[in-house]
Amino acid sequence: MEQTIPNRTGPESRTDKRRAAILEAATEVIAREGLSGTTMERVAGRAGISPGTVTFHFARKEALLLATLDHVVALFEAGRLAALEAAGDDPARALDALLATSLDPKRSNPGQIAVWTAFWGEAKARKLYMQRVGAADRAFHEDLVRLFEALLDRNGGDDDAPSDLRAEALARGFGGLIDGLWQDALEQGRRFDRTQAGAVARAYLNAVFPDEPLWQPRAETASTTKGDAA
Repeated sequence: MEQTIPNRTGPESRTDKRRAAILEAATEVIAREGLSGTTMERVAGRAGISPGTVTFHFARKEALLLATLDHVVALFEAGRLAALEAAGDDPARALDALLATSLDPKRSNPGQIAVWTAFWGEAKARKLYMQRVGAADRAFHEDLVRLFEALLDRNGGDDDAPSDLRAEALARGFGGLIDGLWQDALEQGRRFDRTQAGAVARAYLNAVFPDEPLWQPRAETASTTKGDAA
């Protein structure tokens, strides 16, 4: 069980910063070594601290692994909620904001993606993944369904197909596209072109909703991020 650290002061205490550094180091080690190859010693070495310091914050390896998964998921969830709030009531802007969040290198760098896939890909850890991440996965999918339904209503959907089924199909297709782009990011690392990835995803949206001005073919702006953060 993870230890409780008393006497924390300020919005981000020294203890908070040390814990965050350990989780970042654990993310990198999991990406390189997998779950089974991750050890307290390797995480300590990556963080530049003693193994005893890691144990002080996380008494067992299992606690550290789960905290790392929770950390990665929390970063993405915070981005998802902020994106939806900033987009307001416009479903196109909200969908575009979710795409931007999904491609944000602060929330989907190869190390973070590797943590998601490590838990999902290892049979023994898959149940833990569903317990810790299932709600976040469902929330993201439900966001996509809701936004596609709103866009179908706004653009005049096909009367021969129920809008809820079309929205479900579009959500699964778009979610699968993002998963594929994440896989590319994991495989390509720093070579992954996030500008191109965003253009591909927006081309998909433009093909489905050609009358939506947000996804009309355009030159990508210089502010679009290419590559990963260090």
